[in-house]
Amino acid sequence: MIRRARSFALLVAASAVCSLVAAYGCGTDDVGGASVEEGGVSPIEGGVVLEDGAVVLPDGNVVLPDGGPLPVPDAEPGDSGSDADAGAVDAGEDAGIVDPPPPAGPLSPGYVDYDVNHVLVTGQSNAVANGGSPPLAAAQPYGNLMFDTGVMPMTTCDGNGCKAFQAPGAFVPLVEGDRFFNYTVETPASGLANEVSHLALNAYEFNVRAGYPVKHDVLVSIHGRSGNTYWCLRKGFCNYNAARGHMSPFGQGMMEVEAAKALAAAGGKSYVVRAVAAVHGESDHYAYVGNRSEFPLTGTDGTPGKIKDYKDALVEWQQDYEASVKAITGQAQPVPLFISAVSGFTTTRTSQVLQMQLDAHIAAPGKVVYVTPAYPLTVRSDCLHFDQHGYRKLGEYFAKVYARVVFGGETWEPVRPKQVTRAGNVITVKFFVPKPPLVFDTARVTNPGNYGFDVVDNGAIVASTAAITAPDTVTITMAAAPSGGPLRVRYAQNQPTSACIGPGTQYAGGARGNLRDSDDAPSLYGYELFNWGANFDVGVP
Repeated sequence: MIRRARSFALLVAASAVCSLVAAYGCGTDDVGGASVEEGGVSPIEGGVVLEDGAVVLPDGNVVLPDGGPLPVPDAEPGDSGSDADAGAVDAGEDAGIVDPPPPAGPLSPGYVDYDVNHVLVTGQSNAVANGGSPPLAAAQPYGNLMFDTGVMPMTTCDGNGCKAFQAPGAFVPLVEGDRFFNYTVETPASGLANEVSHLALNAYEFNVRAGYPVKHDVLVSIHGRSGNTYWCLRKGFCNYNAARGHMSPFGQGMMEVEAAKALAAAGGKSYVVRAVAAVHGESDHYAYVGNRSEFPLTGTDGTPGKIKDYKDALVEWQQDYEASVKAITGQAQPVPLFISAVSGFTTTRTSQVLQMQLDAHIAAPGKVVYVTPAYPLTVRSDCLHFDQHGYRKLGEYFAKVYARVVFGGETWEPVRPKQVTRAGNVITVKFFVPKPPLVFDTARVTNPGNYGFDVVDNGAIVASTAAITAPDTVTITMAAAPSGGPLRVRYAQNQPTSACIGPGTQYAGGARGNLRDSDDAPSLYGYELFNWGANFDVGVP
């Protein structure tokens, strides 16, 4: 029994993995072993050979190389099973026979490996890389994929939509150079996929730690539409674009899933949709500003007035993507909606949509995931869209959160308020901080005044001074006692009218702030991936 303690530990791990991937079987490669037919130990159908020759049977039992069953130690009355197992291992170690278990690594025990890991990208013009020219990624450094019809597999596109899906015939290496506006661009796809692979190898010890996967290949496909509001991107589509003969973006996304699943199956590869990344919000911002908001909307489930605002829209969007994807793939894995904040608004100081994006993250934890504000990303001269480095860096931000959620099994929180309190004229804001300490950085983002913080007393911005007073805390001291009316604190809700967006003086100063954490996540392309403070506008007690 002591001689086989290591086999029993491997059996437990194998059984757990088999239960997680039951939909795809547990045979030749699922748990790092070989089928019985491959190993030549026994003709038992569906068995898996462990490192020392023991065979895991489909029913969870194990057979030793000599043909006998592996006994399981019974716990003594009053002892837990874990104590009994620990005793067996200790005895083996005393005898110098059993190796100690490997140390725990960074990969979540709940992680399930797949050959093809699909990320769908949706949104408006920044999702399809308006202005992101010339493209940067001409070669694929890992095994990441796109369709042979491109990372944006649609055609006959204009300012309202696209009329045809380009059905793929194969997977090919992911590179940039697709066209949406008749010129080649760098989309967020390569930054996202290549950074995921980079983090898998360099932060999560893929192909390094024993028992870990060798690699993590990402397929990215984009079905965004320039200028479209949520109504036109959601499941069900908007009637005015349908009348023009345009194709539903959401429907195209499901065509991409169907196609990817079929191509993976034809190649003998396992397949899963890991997430949807949305780069969206400007059109809905302008609709709110112009009193042309399409909300409330009837829910896609038919409930009248269910979708009251953009926050509800994001929650519905994630639910519809996850349900529709799972109906196609049969997967158990969740499909979170990763979102980046609105960037290109220039007509008002504040944006309701910015706060609603953060509200959706709070309302649907782990489902709608706020990744990053846009103000640290570089933009082109049109003052509305990122440049090619901005797009690639945005992809890396999505990748960093993807790794924390998918590889690490963590719940992601951006730099956002955790608690707001007040004592007299001093407002204290405690933040979620992915990697402390907080920093006011005026070198990478120019200071818009008071590091981006505003205090609004009874509707008027009043003088105040912000300071970092703890690794997770900012205090804002008002120059005078509050009036007793409604009191609010804002951050990075300070867009000067008609000024360009962006982080520096060369952009004439857009909505921005200087608050960030100290994250040193490795970037494949050499970008700094600090987590900058989310734009917010919240009440003060």
